[in-house]
Amino acid sequence: MIEVISEGTSPRPAPSENALRLVRNAAIFCAGAAVIAAVVGIVLGHAGPGGALATGLAIGSINGALAARLIALPIPFLATSLLRIITLSMIGVAIGLAFGLGNVWLVLLGLGVSQVVLAVAALRESLRIA
Repeated sequence: MIEVISEGTSPRPAPSENALRLVRNAAIFCAGAAVIAAVVGIVLGHAGPGGALATGLAIGSINGALAARLIALPIPFLATSLLRIITLSMIGVAIGLAFGLGNVWLVLLGLGVSQVVLAVAALRESLRIA
């Protein structure tokens, strides 16, 4: 009997505690920003746009946690990244349409801002380690 062993399917190590802390802190920051965006929108009398931005920030904060969980799978990271980004974007557009066609861009802006927050947090962590 012939056994085929593929080197490309070896499991990756689990994310470190620092990486999980970084993702958690970025998600907490985005959740706080989402609450602030919603409150400011309500105070200014524009609950729709404030809620749309808040929703985008909240949805985007999930991306880091998803990435941390998916990196341990024996699937190429590029494939999981594309799948995550496409899925979150589609969810953002669908929710944005619920807020009204004019507010779709605010949900996507919130998604983008949350990714920038995660990238800045990762950059700060990598500079602190080095």
